[in-house]
Amino acid sequence: MRKTLLWGLSLLLLLTSCKKEKNTEEMTEVAATQEIEQETIDCGAFCNPPEVSYVLPEDACNLSSQKTMNCFAWSSFLALNWKAGGQGVPDSTATASTYGTPGDFSPTVWESCPSVDAIFSAQGKSLKALNPLTSIKRIHKLSKIGLLLNKVNKKSLKASKDSKLEEIFQAKGTWLTDQGGNLVWYEVLVDMTEADFINANQLYTMANLKNYASQHNGVWLPTGSIEFKAAWKVVPEKEVDSVQKYYKMSQALVPTVTGFDANNQPIYGKYTQQYLALVGLHIIRKTSLASQFVWMTFEHVHNAPTAGQVDNSVNYSFFNPNSTAIPNQSPVPNKDSLSTPVQVVRIANNALTTDIQTLNAQVQDLIRQSNPQSVWQYYQLVNVQWPQNPVQDGNNNKQIPLQMGGITPSNIANTTMETYAQSTQCMSCHQYGSINGTQYPTDYSFVFLQVKQ
Repeated sequence: MRKTLLWGLSLLLLLTSCKKEKNTEEMTEVAATQEIEQETIDCGAFCNPPEVSYVLPEDACNLSSQKTMNCFAWSSFLALNWKAGGQGVPDSTATASTYGTPGDFSPTVWESCPSVDAIFSAQGKSLKALNPLTSIKRIHKLSKIGLLLNKVNKKSLKASKDSKLEEIFQAKGTWLTDQGGNLVWYEVLVDMTEADFINANQLYTMANLKNYASQHNGVWLPTGSIEFKAAWKVVPEKEVDSVQKYYKMSQALVPTVTGFDANNQPIYGKYTQQYLALVGLHIIRKTSLASQFVWMTFEHVHNAPTAGQVDNSVNYSFFNPNSTAIPNQSPVPNKDSLSTPVQVVRIANNALTTDIQTLNAQVQDLIRQSNPQSVWQYYQLVNVQWPQNPVQDGNNNKQIPLQMGGITPSNIANTTMETYAQSTQCMSCHQYGSINGTQYPTDYSFVFLQVKQ
């Protein structure tokens, strides 16, 4: 009896030991797998790979390679799309397992930042009063470009002898409509660093803006400034349940368009609350290393195909494989209907590089590991533009056009925001950023064009 008992105990201990060893092996295997997955993300020597975290990197690891900048872009995107815990700050109590939960309409970090419209309309009021966390936002930009030609310095623009550039600035009253006949609306926001700078220097009136620029040879934004340009498509209420599984959603007051004025600008009517789905996002960051900014652009994966690379299994938002319409043709105000779908393709010169496609797949997998249902797994980096030879503010031109700092790559465009001008680069236009009709530069930014005369 005793021998039997001892034998049984020995067997139990052996089985327990084996089970522990097996569990340990499994945990080691899982840990090793996660480590391998991290290591396969090539961000350049000594540069950390992106991770699902609310920690926003202050700067790129270095300005040594496109791979490094691509990783910096994804790290920025992941942190800035964390759930907001206050105006322009993340909710540090939120976990990665809830990152991008479908149906979560609460603002992300960048969404909680003040819009440019709100800052300039508030005329110095406390920025806390502009907090989107406590009020529903209003969106009324039908075109990302608008009448910029009437506001930039025409003399400098002509001196550039770049006919393509002038053509971009002349884009008037254009809009984008998805294949369901729903309009795309745009908003421009800035982070608290830039917002505080504008408020502290009272740069919300033209008189103050010109006076400040004359004393400082232009307007130079502080390091850490971030600008956001977002494209949202309207989602009919009956489609919300299906769409919210794959898109970051929001709600906003959006106006009806009753017509166009003599300058082909939209005339707005009554505002109604609408559901919106994010289809494009520019993130523009001024860092210590990159005084010419880092220009990052992201899109939803189902926006539009690259020319000649149509995936028939995808239901694209802005492309119909059966359409005979010429792609990327700007609609004409007072002629074309706002509800007529615009056929969009990504031009070959703007195709995602192999390195970016690989990185996108790796980061999307990281997101799925955190939250298998996360809507952020359906977004992709399109490209990143950055200065190889940055020029510090003090050494830059004191008049437009500003120096470009060896900006690379040469072509970068978002199909939802540069739909009709995909064959150029951000800096081609933004080096002309200035105070309305003057020679005073505004640090590559167009936000000050919204300051009223």
